[in-house]
Amino acid sequence: MSTNKKIKTDNNKIFQDIIDFEILTSIINYLLVCKKKKIKNNNNNNNNNNNNNNNNNNKNNKNNNNNNTSDQYKINKFYLNRNEILNYILVSKKWYNFISLTISNNIINNKLFEHWLEINYDNNNNNKSFIENYNNQNQYDKNNLILNREHFFKQYKISFNKEFSIIKMQESIINDYFKFNLFLDYITINDFKEIKMKFENNQLVYNRIVVNGEGNQKEILFTIHEYVSNENSEIILNLFKILELNYDFYLYGGYSPKSKEEDEGNKKYTEIYFNNLSIIGYIEDEDEDEETVKIFKIFKGKNIFYEGSDVERSNLTHINYSALFDPDNSGQQVESIQIQSELGNEEFVEALHLIKVNQFENLHSITIPISPFQILSNLSEEMGFHILYRNDTGSGNSDNMKSELNEMINSIITSKSLKNLNISSVNSIKFRPDEYFNRYDGNGDLDIFANKLNETLESFSNSFKPLFSESNTSIERIELDCCGLLNINTFSNLLNNKSIKYLYLNNCDFIVYSSKPTDLGSQLHEEPISINQYLFDNIFSSSLTSIRHYKILFYTSKQLKLIFNLILNNIFKLQLYSLIFEFDENQLVGEFVKEYKILINNISTQQQQQQQKSNNINLKEIKIKIKDDEYIQELNNINNPFFTTVIR
Repeated sequence: MSTNKKIKTDNNKIFQDIIDFEILTSIINYLLVCKKKKIKNNNNNNNNNNNNNNNNNNKNNKNNNNNNTSDQYKINKFYLNRNEILNYILVSKKWYNFISLTISNNIINNKLFEHWLEINYDNNNNNKSFIENYNNQNQYDKNNLILNREHFFKQYKISFNKEFSIIKMQESIINDYFKFNLFLDYITINDFKEIKMKFENNQLVYNRIVVNGEGNQKEILFTIHEYVSNENSEIILNLFKILELNYDFYLYGGYSPKSKEEDEGNKKYTEIYFNNLSIIGYIEDEDEDEETVKIFKIFKGKNIFYEGSDVERSNLTHINYSALFDPDNSGQQVESIQIQSELGNEEFVEALHLIKVNQFENLHSITIPISPFQILSNLSEEMGFHILYRNDTGSGNSDNMKSELNEMINSIITSKSLKNLNISSVNSIKFRPDEYFNRYDGNGDLDIFANKLNETLESFSNSFKPLFSESNTSIERIELDCCGLLNINTFSNLLNNKSIKYLYLNNCDFIVYSSKPTDLGSQLHEEPISINQYLFDNIFSSSLTSIRHYKILFYTSKQLKLIFNLILNNIFKLQLYSLIFEFDENQLVGEFVKEYKILINNISTQQQQQQQKSNNINLKEIKIKIKDDEYIQELNNINNPFFTTVIR
């Protein structure tokens, strides 16, 4: 890129190309980069002569595509923002050339071809094994982008290398990439042996072989596992640096190690490695299954998704996840663990299962369901109070819940690698302590019951306080279902924390209980305390906060009105960059549109009264997640000079 040329703008200001292109690069990065994995790239503006600098080096860069050297442009963001990108391209030929070059270079430099081009499993590889596909040079379709929108695929056509196409890449670069990267949708034991043989004899022409398998292929994996357990461990370990497995399958009947020797890992070599590993399964007709997760001792996944529950069964088997969250079992290669609980049952991860999280060296993301009411009930019993809740299976009970809960939180906050923490609740019902008062052995004294209840809630809440107050943690993103059980004190030292950038608190309004006399006698009174009001007035409005993004799930129009009032009251003090709005019911979107318009008008009035400037507002984005298109046009038509409105 030349830095001597100049662009003359309509207002007669003159900018050097480098300034103009830096602005464009920032815009394109914002539109196309996945925010979760953003790494600054200083080489994004290389000229076209650099496109070919690594054409012949692919073979030497074995499986390095995860070592990000720049921002990775995502195909789904390209699709969602394509109209805006087209608008910038139409400004001038210079802008068009630069944007096209920037996007193309990013795909090339980050080796993203398999994400941007359709892999022809159906056309070329259908029912063909590795041996039959060997040296296949035509694995892709450059005329289609495939965008996975949750549970279904859509095909979006895009032209490459045409006169006015956005993406231009030399055909030779794409061909070279697929020359050394093979993509399969299954693998056989004979394929595996053939790959190993060629690898040992330095005859393997591919530097990366990706297998995206699912369904009934698990038996092949167990056969491969049995085979590698008798092979040279160093060769097998190096082979899995080239062979990238991504599998999704059911384990009907769960899993049990075949022998104590295998369980303890004393065999010479018993592991096969996966990039992404998704498993559903458990041992049926057992109250607790602590064996199935031991499959991760022989199937080592980098990104693990596990679901051990079955909503259709009346007698649920509870999973003991301790081995899964133990690096001695699951391995130090683990980067993310997600536990799924089907809607309708109460399968959850216990506090005791997570006490070894801080022993992982590469684990950056945890997504788990817990049972807050079960924890609360155990704490209540420990404090000599009363059983407040019991789940259907009776699982998750402990005589040392306070200690285990503190150990869990301590393990999480002392982890050196953990960046993203998502804790949901399996308790779909609202906590109703009044239902337990009639069984409370306290001589019917409602005052004592209310005080004991508040003490129990205080104990629960205090256990989570270090998660938000500890200053020296690695966690940047927290999503937590509070279930109305965390009080203001939990967040009182949040300004001490300098790592959290993204915060999502669901069901966060706290309840204080007391006895209230009525005509029918004393009743348990609930006094709601707004955690959102505390956060907006004391945390988000302080220059000491590190939090820049806050997400809210709305259940009622009353919540909407409160949040918009809090935004207005703190608009010139808020340190947030973005607010993300989600809605439990789509009808609330209509209420949102109405309140949003009122907010904009009120900010304009307040701005004039206080003689404030728009650039004194730190809040830049209002993001809205909606389920259908009913209100999109109305949202787009809102004249908003203060925020960018992003509709998802």
